[in-house]
Amino acid sequence: MNFALPKVIGIVVLQPPGINVNSSDLIDWSQHPCKRKCVDGVFLTCHYRFTIELYSTMSRACYNCPYNVTDCSRPHCIPADGKEKVVMVINRLLPGPTIEVCKGDRIIVDVTNEMPTDTTSIHWHGIHQKGTPFMDGVPYVTQCPILPGQTFSYNFVVDKPGTYLYHSHSGDQRADGLFGGLVVRESRETEPASRLYDVDEHMIVVNDWTSTSGSEAYVLEYQNSRAQDPHTILVNGFGRFNDNRSELLPLAVFEVEQGKRYRFRMANLVVQDCPVHLSINNHTMLAISVDGADIEPIEVDSIRSLSGERYDFVVEANQEIDNYLMYFVGDIVCERLGCHQVAVLHYKGAPDFKLMNVPTAQARLSTGLFTTNIRELNPYNQGMETPGSYCIASLNSAEPDDLSISRDPDHQIYISYDFYEMDNDDYHRRDLYGYYQVNQLHRQRTLQLNRISFRMPRYPLQTQHDLIKPGQLCNASSVQNCNEQHCICTHVLQVQLNSVVELVMIDNGGFSINHPIHLHGVHFRVVAMEKLGDTISVDRVKELDRAGKISRKLKGAPLKDTVIVPSGGYTIIRWVADNPGYWFFHCHFDPHSSNGMALVFKVGDHEDFPKTPKNFPSCQDFKT
Repeated sequence: MNFALPKVIGIVVLQPPGINVNSSDLIDWSQHPCKRKCVDGVFLTCHYRFTIELYSTMSRACYNCPYNVTDCSRPHCIPADGKEKVVMVINRLLPGPTIEVCKGDRIIVDVTNEMPTDTTSIHWHGIHQKGTPFMDGVPYVTQCPILPGQTFSYNFVVDKPGTYLYHSHSGDQRADGLFGGLVVRESRETEPASRLYDVDEHMIVVNDWTSTSGSEAYVLEYQNSRAQDPHTILVNGFGRFNDNRSELLPLAVFEVEQGKRYRFRMANLVVQDCPVHLSINNHTMLAISVDGADIEPIEVDSIRSLSGERYDFVVEANQEIDNYLMYFVGDIVCERLGCHQVAVLHYKGAPDFKLMNVPTAQARLSTGLFTTNIRELNPYNQGMETPGSYCIASLNSAEPDDLSISRDPDHQIYISYDFYEMDNDDYHRRDLYGYYQVNQLHRQRTLQLNRISFRMPRYPLQTQHDLIKPGQLCNASSVQNCNEQHCICTHVLQVQLNSVVELVMIDNGGFSINHPIHLHGVHFRVVAMEKLGDTISVDRVKELDRAGKISRKLKGAPLKDTVIVPSGGYTIIRWVADNPGYWFFHCHFDPHSSNGMALVFKVGDHEDFPKTPKNFPSCQDFKT
C-alpha cells in the first residue's frame, strides 16, 4: 500500500535504495546511507524495509551459542537470555534495526507482516506526525491494522532532532520483541549541546523479558490473577539469567576512548511496571536531553527510566583504561524476582572483557543506588515537594518557552485514575464471577481513566471519521453511574485547534505505582509534579489549587511526551493543541493500556484534519 503524500520542503538530493533483508542477507544496518554527518538544508528520502515474523531465540542460527561465544553473533542468532522463546521481530533482529537520520529527512518504511495469523502496526514514539497523523501507527485510531501477508508503507518527515523509538502498537507484541530505536540528528553547527560531547554513536535499548509471551502473560494475569513478572532485563537484546549456562552469554559492550566524551542515547521499552535504574562504575552522567528535548545539563550518578522514556547523557572517559560495569537494576515488579542486568563500558586498549564471573547477582548492592547521597534523576514517587529532588518537573528546558506557559490555558482538564474494585465485563462478570463473588486471591482490579474503560472502535477514527455515529463516542459528560457500574466505550476528549490545554493528571493512590503516561502527537511542558500522601482525590487537588497551594513552573518547564504521576499525587502538563487529529493518550505499561487505561484527544474539527491519502486502507465491521 503506497500513498501519495506532500513533498519534503527542502532539497531532496538522494533516494537511497531500500534495504531488504531476506533469510540469506547479511546486512550491516549501521551502513545505511542516511546515517551520515548532517548538513543544514540537505534532506534525504530514507527507505527501509521491515519484515515482521514469528521467530525464536536460540534458534538453529545460533549453532553452539553460548558455549562458543562467537556463534552468538552469527546472523539471525538472537541469544536474548539464553532460553528458547517464540518472539515477534523485525528482520530477525532484537531490538529491530536502529533508524538514524537527520532533521528534515523523509522516512519511508515498508512494513510487511509475515506472521501467519496476527495483525500488527508500528508506532513512531515521540514523532509528532504533524501533517501525517494517519502514520502514527495506532490501529483503529489512525489506521487499520496490517493484516498477515500485507505491506503498509509508513511515510513521514521528521522535523525535530532527538532520541525516539518505534514499537508495535498492536496488543502485547512489544513484549515479544517488536521494537527498536530511532535517532534524528542535526548538524553539529546548529546543535547547542554538541559542545558537550565529542562522539555520538551509542544507543541503549532496554526492555524487560518474560518467559511467557506477552499475550499469555496478559491473559493469565487478568483472567486468572497470575502475575507473570519479568525474570530479567535485556540491554540491546543481550541479557543473562541466574544459571550456569547463562553466565557464558555475551553482554552489550560500549567502547570508548580515554579522554573523549560520549553521548549515550537510552530508550526504555519495558512492558510492565519495571522502572530501570542505570549507573556506571566510577563514572557520572551528564544528562542533556529527555524524550528528544534538550534540558540544561545536570550531572547525576543514576538515571531512572520508565517505559517510553528516553534519556540522553554524556559520559567522559576520564578513568584508567579498563572495563567498567554499567548496572541496569529493575524495581517494583522486577524487584520481586531480582531482575537486573549489566553491560560493559570498554575502554579502547583494555584487555578483552572476561565473560565469566560478572557479579550480576550483586548488581543491586554494587550500584549503591539507595544510599542517601546518590544523585538520581527521575526518582520514584517524588515530586517537587522533596527538597533537592532531581524530579522531572525540577529540570530546566534548554529550548525557548512557548505559548503553553506564557498565557492562561483555554482548557483545564482533570484526569484521575486508580485500581478499582468493581465488576468488569471482560474478567469479572456480574452474577457469574463478579469481583466480590470470587475468592480474594482471584480478584483483579480494573484500571480506568475518569472511571471509563477505553474500547477501540471498529474502524480508524482518523481516516474514517465519516462512519462515526452520533453518540458513539463518550466521555464523562455522556456516561453515568460509572462509580456503580462498569463504563466501557470509545473515550474521546475534544479540544479546540490552537488552544492551550492544561491537563491535571491525578493518581488517587490505591497502589504505589508510578504510571508513565504517553501522549501522541505532541511535546508537552511539565509544569508541576507533587506527591501529596497515600491517597488523594480530584476534589482535594482542586481545593489546593483554589487556595494557591499548587505552584506551576511557567518559565523553562521541561518538554516531554511521556511522564510519570506520583502515587497519591498529581502531575500537571500544558501544550499548544496545534496538531489537528485524533491522538492516543495512555499508560505505557502494555497490560494497563490493554486493560482500558487510555483515551483519545481530538484536536480540532474534522475539517481541520490533513486530508487522508488517496486509496488509504479502510476497515469496518462485516455484519450483515
